[in-house]
Amino acid sequence: MNRSPAVMLSGWRGYSWLVAMLALFVVTTSNGMINSGLTVFDESLLNELGCSVAQLKTRDSITFLGGSLLVLGAGWLVDRFGFKPFLLLGMALLSTGYLLYSQAQSLVQLYLIHLLFAAVIALAGNMTAIVTAVTWMPKHRGLAVGMAIAGTSVGGMLIPPLANALNTRLGWRSAMRVESLWPMVLLVVLAFALRNRPKRGAVNGGDPAEPTGTETGMHFRDVVRRPQFYQVAAAGALTYFAVLALFSHLFLYMRSLDYEPARASLGLSTLALSALIGKLASGWISDRVNPYRMLRLQMCTMLAGLLGVTLAPAAVWPFLALTGLGWGSLHTLYNYILITLFGLRDAGKVNGSVGVAEAAGGGLGILVTGILHDVAGGYPGAFAVVCGVMFVGVLLTLRLRPPAAA
Repeated sequence: MNRSPAVMLSGWRGYSWLVAMLALFVVTTSNGMINSGLTVFDESLLNELGCSVAQLKTRDSITFLGGSLLVLGAGWLVDRFGFKPFLLLGMALLSTGYLLYSQAQSLVQLYLIHLLFAAVIALAGNMTAIVTAVTWMPKHRGLAVGMAIAGTSVGGMLIPPLANALNTRLGWRSAMRVESLWPMVLLVVLAFALRNRPKRGAVNGGDPAEPTGTETGMHFRDVVRRPQFYQVAAAGALTYFAVLALFSHLFLYMRSLDYEPARASLGLSTLALSALIGKLASGWISDRVNPYRMLRLQMCTMLAGLLGVTLAPAAVWPFLALTGLGWGSLHTLYNYILITLFGLRDAGKVNGSVGVAEAAGGGLGILVTGILHDVAGGYPGAFAVVCGVMFVGVLLTLRLRPPAAA
C-alpha cells in the first residue's frame, strides 16, 4: 500500500523535532513577513501614497483586529480537522497577498490586502503552529511552545534586513514580488513533510495504547468559567498592545533618531534576536520552574526595557534588547501557562480565544500609537502611553495564580 512521504517520515524517532522546526519556519514566514518585514517599506509607501503615519498604520491594525475575529473560528477548525490544511492555505494566501501588494495603488487597496493577511495570521500564525508543535511533542511542551513562537523573532531578525536590501536594489514593488516566492516554497515542504495528526502512541516511539495528549484537558465550556482564563487574556491584550506598538513603529522611530534605513532595520533585528533568546530560554526553563513567577519577572523586564527605549533614546540599543528578552519570554509563557492550566483537549479554542484578546490589543496599540504620533508630532509621548499600558498588564499578572491557589 502506497504511503505519503509525511506518513513515512512520521515513523522516524526524531520526527517530533522536525515538526517543531516546521512550526518555527511557518511562524517565521507568516509573522515575519506581515509584522516585521512590511515596516521596512513604510517610508516608500508614505512617499508614494502621500498619507499620514496613522493612515498607513491603520493597515496593521486591520490585520490584527481582523485576525482577532478570525482566530477563534480557526481554532475550532484546527481542533476539528487538524492543522495541516490551514497551514497550507495560510502560505498560499500570504504569497498571494504579497503579489497583490506589489500592484497596490491606494490606501484602500492596502486595507483590503491586510484583511487577507488577517486570515493568514489566523490560519498559519502562532495558534496553529503552537498546536502543531505541542501535539507532536507532549513530553516537552514548554520547549515546543518556545520553538514554535521563536519564529516571530527569527522572522523579525532575518526578514527586515533582507527586505531592506531588496527594497534598496529593486524598489518596493519588485522586492515584494521576489519575497512572495518564499511562502510557496514552504507550502511545498509542508505538503510533503508534515503529517496532519499523530496516531495514538505515534509520538516519540510511544506505546500504541498510550494517548498522544490531545485527548486530555478541560472542555472549553469549563475553561471559560475559570478566572485565570480572563486574567491571561487581559494581561495578554495589554502586553500585545505594548509590543506591537513598538514593533510596528520602531523603524520610523529609529529614523526619527537619525539612523540610516539599514541601521534602523537592525533595530527590528535587535528586538527580534533578543526575543528569540527569551522564547527558547523560557520554554526550556518553564518545564523546570514555577512559570507564574517567571511570568511576573519577565513582565517587569519588558516594562523596564520599554521605559528605557522611551526615556533614554541615546541608549536605545541595550533597552531594545531588554524589551525583546522580556517579550520573548512572555510570548512563550502565556501559551505555556494556558496549556498547563487547561490541557490540549480544546487547545485550539482556548488559544484562539486568548488570541482574540491579544490581537485586538495589538491592533489597538498600533493604531493608537500612530494617532498619538500625529497629534504630538513625535513618538516620545506616544511611547509613554505604551509604557503606562504595560504597567497595568504587570499589575494584572501579580494576581495570577494556578487554580489550586486561586
